[in-house]
Amino acid sequence: MSEIAKRIDAIIKEGLAPLLKNNGFKKKARNFYREYSDRVEVINVQASQWNEGNEGKFTINVGVYYPEISKILEAPPVSGAPKEYDCTVRERIGLLTPENKDHWWHIDGSVNDLEVAENVANQVEKICFPWLSEMSDLENVKNYVVKNKAFVAAGIALFQGYREEATDLIKKALKQKPLAKSKINSWGKKHGVVQA
Repeated sequence: MSEIAKRIDAIIKEGLAPLLKNNGFKKKARNFYREYSDRVEVINVQASQWNEGNEGKFTINVGVYYPEISKILEAPPVSGAPKEYDCTVRERIGLLTPENKDHWWHIDGSVNDLEVAENVANQVEKICFPWLSEMSDLENVKNYVVKNKAFVAAGIALFQGYREEATDLIKKALKQKPLAKSKINSWGKKHGVVQA
């Protein structure tokens, strides 16, 4: 394991892990999970692929996985705990701030790892926790994803029993993702929200 990987793990252990454990999350590698009856909340620490020696950077990804939505969207089944990329809705911490700008913590010889650990924990508590709370409601998830992922929003609408809304969202999904037209149409026909 590289020096930077050890430092990032130590930063997680000092700041993020205790915060998340105290809030009901369980740790597996650099992923943290909090399970509910209808969803799994995921917080992931992503190290840069370009980290080397004692210098590098990392960011925080956050998401919520709804197994019933995943099933209705015919996503591949998840074995074990879902990864952040499996989530129904997901985001990077920096994109949840008013600046809406990707954020990475830089680690090198000039930074104090304990200060970074404290900052990461504070930012997760201040930014990610409220977002996770908001995304605990499927209506909020649907409204959040509709702008860029109308197909997911259509699946949520169908799950909620809003067939007409799902039909409208499928039309929007086809405009958003014209290269996925065949898949979207096939799914829509199967679920009765696209004319055969």
